[in-house]
Amino acid sequence: MNYLLDNNVIIDLLSERRREKYPESVNVYESLQNSEVNIFISSSSIDNIEFILFKELKSQFDKSNKETLDEVHARIKIFLQDKKIAKTPSYIEIDYEDIEDSQLIASAKAVDAKVITRDEVLLQKYPDITIHPSPFTLQPSSFSIDFANLKKQHYLYHNEIEKEIDSVLNKTNFIMGDPVRDLEKNLQDFTGAKHAITCSSGTDALLLAMMALDIKPGDEIITTPFTFIATAETIAFLGAKPVFVDIDEKTYNIDPTKIEEKITDKTKAIMPVSLYGQPADMDAIQKIADKHNLSVIIDGAQSFGSTYKGKTDSNLDDISTTSFFPAKPLGCYGDGGAVFTNDDALAEKIRMLRVHGQNRRYHHKYIGMGGRLDTIQAAVLNVKLKHYPKDLKLRQEVADKYTKFLGSKVLTLPHIDKNVTSAWAQYSVRVKNRDEIQAKLKEQGIPTAVHYPMPLHLQECFTYLGYKEGDFSIAERVSREIMSLPMNPYLSDDEINYMSSVF
Repeated sequence: MNYLLDNNVIIDLLSERRREKYPESVNVYESLQNSEVNIFISSSSIDNIEFILFKELKSQFDKSNKETLDEVHARIKIFLQDKKIAKTPSYIEIDYEDIEDSQLIASAKAVDAKVITRDEVLLQKYPDITIHPSPFTLQPSSFSIDFANLKKQHYLYHNEIEKEIDSVLNKTNFIMGDPVRDLEKNLQDFTGAKHAITCSSGTDALLLAMMALDIKPGDEIITTPFTFIATAETIAFLGAKPVFVDIDEKTYNIDPTKIEEKITDKTKAIMPVSLYGQPADMDAIQKIADKHNLSVIIDGAQSFGSTYKGKTDSNLDDISTTSFFPAKPLGCYGDGGAVFTNDDALAEKIRMLRVHGQNRRYHHKYIGMGGRLDTIQAAVLNVKLKHYPKDLKLRQEVADKYTKFLGSKVLTLPHIDKNVTSAWAQYSVRVKNRDEIQAKLKEQGIPTAVHYPMPLHLQECFTYLGYKEGDFSIAERVSREIMSLPMNPYLSDDEINYMSSVF
């Protein structure tokens, strides 16, 4: 929940005399400080706070104007340290009877906040958005769990993100602006990959990777049936044939021991998926690829920041891809993705392919696509990437707590191989009576999701491949039992314990 403090409440807090006169303002502020809420100050309020507080302190203490002003600035500076600034938006509807109030209300609406105020006129005029401090009671924390909690993360980095977005808007460099180049450099530094090429989505990242490797109609690519449809859909989109291999029952990733038997003279690549955030057994896969002269394309849409034997899975094999879809571990505010490679020639080709195959303006070397990442999305990702190591650490801590609290339950918990770390895109458990458990959790305000309820070989769009039920028994069994619990860096011990107790 977001709250915005009106000037009168802020002055109550910063003035000794007003603190004694209006204890309700102090009480509500202390209540907010001790809770999981965001406290905002309107940008239009700060100069008024300075003016009013100066008058207040001047009347209370025998100090010079300069001493008083220094004290005012010191108090405001300390007060603002842990607050967020809500700017007064340009689309403000100005109420000329009270311009100051209209600015305040516009700021609150911009961040979806309730205004805490003692102004009776404001309370009567905007009853749906204002609250008086005296009857205010902060609702006790309840366990209505947010699955990905994107809103909390947004407000956590709100000021930084707003600044970067404003910069893009003011420069109007919406396509391939400086933040895109900055992001690619930052991604290279983070992953260790020589080249990071951003693009319009994780799906387009897979297309670009295969196009760069000259995948043609009739070619075959070996992959897993237990994944999001984009993995195999992109193969089929290029006219190639997805060839499925069953999964390892512990990791849910492609089983390398079953790959070699599916290789034909038409096989051009292997596409493992780092499912739920955990890389596959890449040494075994690369050994097979080397033996048969095949390329390896890692679908790392869910695993950005994971590692395999100390290296990020964006820095392995021929090409790796990822997605920056909002709900991914590192997500932007729309669609986005990236392709990673250490091969200079492949990187140069991918950069051309994402801009319609251009090698210079209006000169096209390849048949390509419009696959660029928007500058605004790059600006968001540049901010979030700075904080991402901390988020990954928190995700691991959440996963560890789940494992601790759920360890005594009749569940199959996630298995992470000793050579890898997971980005924990999901925390997925297996249960025999999934529908019953999901319904029970829903009654208690706990959302769940199923990733994925039907393996790809049984999807209607792939009937032409000729697969049937029973062809990949492990993938089919897991798809009937798998269930993802809420996973985000901000889940508390109490929330995880509460969810665990419902099983």
